[in-house]
Amino acid sequence: MDPRWKGTGRGTAQGLVLALAAAFAALGALLWDTTSFAALLAAYALAWLAAEWASRRDRGTSRLASGAPVRGLALVALALAVLTGRAGGLLDHESFRGFGEHLADRLRLERTVALHPPLVVDHRPQRFFVRAPGARAVRVTLAPGVRPLDAQPLGHGLFRVDYDPRAHGAPTRGGEVDAVLAVDGDTHARPVTVVRALAHPCVLHASPDGRRACTTSEETDEALVVDGAGALVRLPTRDGPADCAWLDDATLAIVHRHDARLAIVPLDGRAESTLAIGHGAQRLAISDDRTRLAVALDAPRAGVRGEVVLVDVPERRIASRASLAGVPDFLEFAGDARALVVAQRAPAALVRLTRDGDTLRVAGTRPLLAPATALAAIDGGARLLLAATDWHDAGTPHLGNHFVQDQLLTLDARTLALVAQRFTATRSARQDAAGDVDRGLSPLGVTPRRDGTWLVAFAGSDELALVSPLGAPTRSFDVARFGLSAPHAVVTLAAPDGPALVATSPSSGLVAVLDARSGAPRARLRLAPDDHALLRADPDALARRYGERAFYEGTRAGIACQSCHPHGGSDGMAHNIGGRALAPTLALAGLAGTSPFLRDGSYPRIADLLEVAEQRYRGYRDPAGDRGATLEAWIAALPLPAPRIASAGEGAGPAGVTASERRGVDAFVRAGCETCHAFPAFTNLGRHPVRSVFPRAHAAPGASLDTPSLRGVAGRARWLHDGRADSLAAIFRTHDPDGRHGRARALDPASFAALLAFLESL
Repeated sequence: MDPRWKGTGRGTAQGLVLALAAAFAALGALLWDTTSFAALLAAYALAWLAAEWASRRDRGTSRLASGAPVRGLALVALALAVLTGRAGGLLDHESFRGFGEHLADRLRLERTVALHPPLVVDHRPQRFFVRAPGARAVRVTLAPGVRPLDAQPLGHGLFRVDYDPRAHGAPTRGGEVDAVLAVDGDTHARPVTVVRALAHPCVLHASPDGRRACTTSEETDEALVVDGAGALVRLPTRDGPADCAWLDDATLAIVHRHDARLAIVPLDGRAESTLAIGHGAQRLAISDDRTRLAVALDAPRAGVRGEVVLVDVPERRIASRASLAGVPDFLEFAGDARALVVAQRAPAALVRLTRDGDTLRVAGTRPLLAPATALAAIDGGARLLLAATDWHDAGTPHLGNHFVQDQLLTLDARTLALVAQRFTATRSARQDAAGDVDRGLSPLGVTPRRDGTWLVAFAGSDELALVSPLGAPTRSFDVARFGLSAPHAVVTLAAPDGPALVATSPSSGLVAVLDARSGAPRARLRLAPDDHALLRADPDALARRYGERAFYEGTRAGIACQSCHPHGGSDGMAHNIGGRALAPTLALAGLAGTSPFLRDGSYPRIADLLEVAEQRYRGYRDPAGDRGATLEAWIAALPLPAPRIASAGEGAGPAGVTASERRGVDAFVRAGCETCHAFPAFTNLGRHPVRSVFPRAHAAPGASLDTPSLRGVAGRARWLHDGRADSLAAIFRTHDPDGRHGRARALDPASFAALLAFLESL
């Protein structure tokens, strides 16, 4: 620095330079709307030059330096006011936001003995992987109350643990605990989060006489029967009840996601009977004459994504089966017991099945632009009422950023042709900006009434609505005011005090009975503690509850997380993400501990995804606490899809490892997959330039992609970051011509087949 500054004191001169630098940095942030460390250094250099220039112009002791403390303090105060508001932008620009979380994830997965996932749930089977290089024997105690499990060696230091709470014990407490890994006699503690599930009543079906309704809670293994007066009966079930149906006014049929048996449960105290139908039950439908019961199964195998099983009710036997190319979500009998319509996703389509004797055959298929969110037969089965997030006769996707347009569609049940279309998202008087909507968001439950009107549960706007197919004004009840958040289903029941509406709220653990005329609550049947009780006893569970509500809550633009990730899964579609390119939707289960997120890894924390809703979709009408943190708490508690593990009473316990599985792991390593999809989470949490892996991909210069975990990869509809691969095999055989995506092309056919089988087992 100029020697004439010596008289002013080095500290004073340097303070003035820093003050000028802060002022220049603040001015730059205001002018160019960006803040970075490079900009701060440039501002400091500019301030130094300015001070030098000023001192050289002065003949003697710099007058600029005199009074520097006062000027400096004023400049610093002003600059700090500007820069403090842009601290978040600085962290984003320098990729420091979420750095601690990402570092913690990486350290956890790179420890010598590592466990994945870091999540234990008490209500469903799970599969864990352990990385223990060189180990001979591994025994895992996942949580207090769970008996030790011997891990099965797969080779290359990878071990597998299959856990079934019914067979191996449920955790005795929730929250953060240590899983204990005994590796060749040495013990290692690894932190995991234990989630003890609360009741989640979901689907609703009215009995033939219209006096009672049944629902199920998969998380607490129970079926529930409620009447119009608010009387409730809770029935224990097998593992993971997915749906129920009435065989008559006093007999229930219940299917289970994790138990291969259909249960027939008399409500008069007689013993239940069972029928083996297969694992992965999703939905039930009963014919009007009660002679045929249809079951939709998620039954992935070669060339098949789903299956429909037709049960002869009087004879208690399976009459026929039919395979599907997609995963069945809903099914309804169309007119009589000889025709059935299935709504499937991945790919989204309506499939009409007809029965010829004991044979089910596909009689017609109608591709859908977006999968159904609800389905019901109307007009005696001659027509279908379908709820969806989008519809386009041409079948080409809308290119709007995160395009969602909630609607109700009337279709001919025989031809599957569109008869009428009704958009549901509207705005009410309580909105305060043009274009904002707050009604008719996310229809998840539709029930036709005898007078021809429809009852609709709108989860995104917390309302139950009575809708006329003629286009008459909708009558709706705002049900959030008495705790019925994100309603999933609603039916009408006869009651002594007049017709009643019965609705379910999974997130609140609540079944509510309302007056059908006024919407006033008659009874609130709490199956789980209320918010105040959870605040005292289990704040983590309360945070997850708030996060689940936020997940279903619609923004002012009419879009909710649920719109593209139904119930935390994937709609199987490709959406225009961020206005850049179409990308296939991923399921959210299993994200815990695998930062960063989104296809390009641009979001270091799950909570940061809320930015999309807040900035692009006009945010939310109602104020709330930290939506991002609670949303992250709920998503991080979503377990990965359960493998086919036998439930208690069916030879439960870890399955032995086959020679084919070991060949698959060996092929995985020889193909170089482990380099990026490292054990045990099958990701290295890294980001890679798109063109370094796929040189011919259409990507912007400098575009990057996140290394996704391969857990649950078989359940996806399309593969690779842009969805161009339509099968796991196509990833390597068709879409890696340059050999940059591993060395799978060098494997012999047997090893390649073993590799694919191993990927499907994840």
